[in-house]
Amino acid sequence: MEARTLEWRRRFATERKHRIFAFSVIAGLSISLALFWLLFAGVWIILPFTATELACVAAAFWWIEQASEDSDRVEFTDHGVNVIRVRRRRAAQFAFTRNWLAIELVANSGHGPSGVRLRQSGRTVALVEFLSVPEQLRALSELRHALSVR
Repeated sequence: MEARTLEWRRRFATERKHRIFAFSVIAGLSISLALFWLLFAGVWIILPFTATELACVAAAFWWIEQASEDSDRVEFTDHGVNVIRVRRRRAAQFAFTRNWLAIELVANSGHGPSGVRLRQSGRTVALVEFLSVPEQLRALSELRHALSVR
C-alpha cells in the first residue's frame, strides 16, 4: 500500500496583503487624528496614547500573522502514522504505530468539539482545533476511514 496523506490548513477570510492594508489604514487614521489635535489644538498629551494604541493594534496583527500558517498533516503508511503539526510557525513531528492508534473527538465544555485527538500508549496529539465544528467532524471521519483502510 502506498502512503495516504491528509492535510488541513488554517484559513482566514482575508489574505495577508489585505490585513497589512487594514493595519496601514488604521495606523494612518490614528496618526492623522493625533497630528490634527497636536497642530490645531496644541493637545500634545494624545501622542503617547496614540503610540500605545498603535503598539496594541500591531501586537494583535502580529499575533494573527503568527497563526496564519498553522496546519496539520497526517501520513498513513502500512505500519505507522506520522503527524506533523505546525503551530505559530513551529513544526512538531510525531510517529505512532498504526495498529494501536485511537482517534477521538475532544469534547469542549458545552461548546461542541474542540479538535481531534490521536492517542497511543500515553502519548496524545491534538489536531485540527482551528477548524470549524463541521470541518472537525469531517476530519475525524477522514482520519477514521484512512486508519481503517489498508
